[in-house]
Amino acid sequence: PNQEFKGLICEGANVLPTKFVEDAFKNEYGKVVNIQRLGKVLKSINNWYTERGLFARISGIQILSGGIVRLQVSEAEVNNITIQFLDKKTGEATVGKTRPETLLRQLTTKKGQVYSMQQGKRDVETLLSMGIVEDADIVSHSHNDTGKVDLTMNVVERVNGGFSAGGGIAGNRMTGGLLSGLVGSFTYSHRNLFGRNKKLNVSVERGQIDSLFRMNYTDPWIEGDEKRTSRSITLQ
Repeated sequence: PNQEFKGLICEGANVLPTKFVEDAFKNEYGKVVNIQRLGKVLKSINNWYTERGLFARISGIQILSGGIVRLQVSEAEVNNITIQFLDKKTGEATVGKTRPETLLRQLTTKKGQVYSMQQGKRDVETLLSMGIVEDADIVSHSHNDTGKVDLTMNVVERVNGGFSAGGGIAGNRMTGGLLSGLVGSFTYSHRNLFGRNKKLNVSVERGQIDSLFRMNYTDPWIEGDEKRTSRSITLQ
């Protein structure tokens, strides 16, 4: 028999706002449960998830006695996140030089959260902005039919260190008298020291009389600091 809508039970919705659900059904109270109207309400709920890039949907609906509608919502929580390094030329898995925890701590996506594709996209952009990653993407996998997802962040590293050397002849006017005559220079730089995203630049210029030495070391996020404190040291 047809029943009037008198109440709602919503299960499994952890990020879906209660008020949104209540507003979606408020015009149905006292009316005979109608599948077509109900379908529009359910579509609006699924659209709420889709617009936010969330891995979630209504997975079941049941009309109980007394005009009570039970909704079952499936929100895919993140079970695990791993870093997979890929070879630039072959695209095959390889051993990376960057410590995985250096990349993982940059991600805003965490275990236990409902997976958001929009948030995942921002995490990819964050890794690319570090300067030590040439390419990155994120792939989701269903975790043993538990309703959870495992995430794999595929990463192609940049070449992050190198030496350069040179020489020439400098006059007093060009160098202020510091390095006149024959001049030799040596530079070493690394953007991912010890695989921890630390930056090091060392340069040495040596003339016939004097030498110049410069070193700059930057740690953009001190290990163990939750406030993302950075540290920079310059010697000259």
